[in-house]
Amino acid sequence: MSRMMASSMGVQGVAAPRLSAAGPDAPVPSADEKKILGTPITTIKKIAPLGIMFFCILFNYTILRDTKDVLVVTAPGSGAEIIPFLKTWVNLPAAIGFAALYATLSNFLTTQQLFYTCLVPFVVFFGSFAYVLYPLRDVLHPTEFCINLLDQAGERFAGPIAILRNWTFCLFYVMAELWGSVVVSVLFWGFANQITTVNEAEQFYPLFGLGANVALIFSGRAVRYFSE
Repeated sequence: MSRMMASSMGVQGVAAPRLSAAGPDAPVPSADEKKILGTPITTIKKIAPLGIMFFCILFNYTILRDTKDVLVVTAPGSGAEIIPFLKTWVNLPAAIGFAALYATLSNFLTTQQLFYTCLVPFVVFFGSFAYVLYPLRDVLHPTEFCINLLDQAGERFAGPIAILRNWTFCLFYVMAELWGSVVVSVLFWGFANQITTVNEAEQFYPLFGLGANVALIFSGRAVRYFSE
């Protein structure tokens, strides 16, 4: 939550001196346009879908964040000690690799193409995990090989071997971590900054933070409902 608010506040801090500035695709409301509660119709048509998008993104992120820890920590041959290995040797290189790929693709693709190019792999992976990877986990995980490897290497290599043993769960962990970094911090805020003016950002970005808290409440109840 603090990261998302910091992102929005950072954007305002940079752009605040030029209150008339706007994103390249941001339509500026006219002075005589019809208003609802003092807000132009054009602005409402932008902010309402943005709020719904932000709610859905954070709803999914909260569920992914809760699920990834449970999968990794409770996996056979694994435990809480695997998380530092995941964050250092798997998640960090994946984040650096995405940053390099994003910078490269941004030179060739339009903003819309870049948005969908980055979003679609997440949808494909989480869909395949639910219907293919997780149901076939006993077949895909090299359990016997990793048990023999652990006997030969010793307990000091238990963390890396546990990552190999439960590689589908670890891949889910990394993708869930990247969802927060990529979809929330990069894709959503980049899209929002492009289509909103600075005045609109100053007025409505704090409300997105309120929507984030509502998404956390609903996602928590959803997790509890489906876990029962």
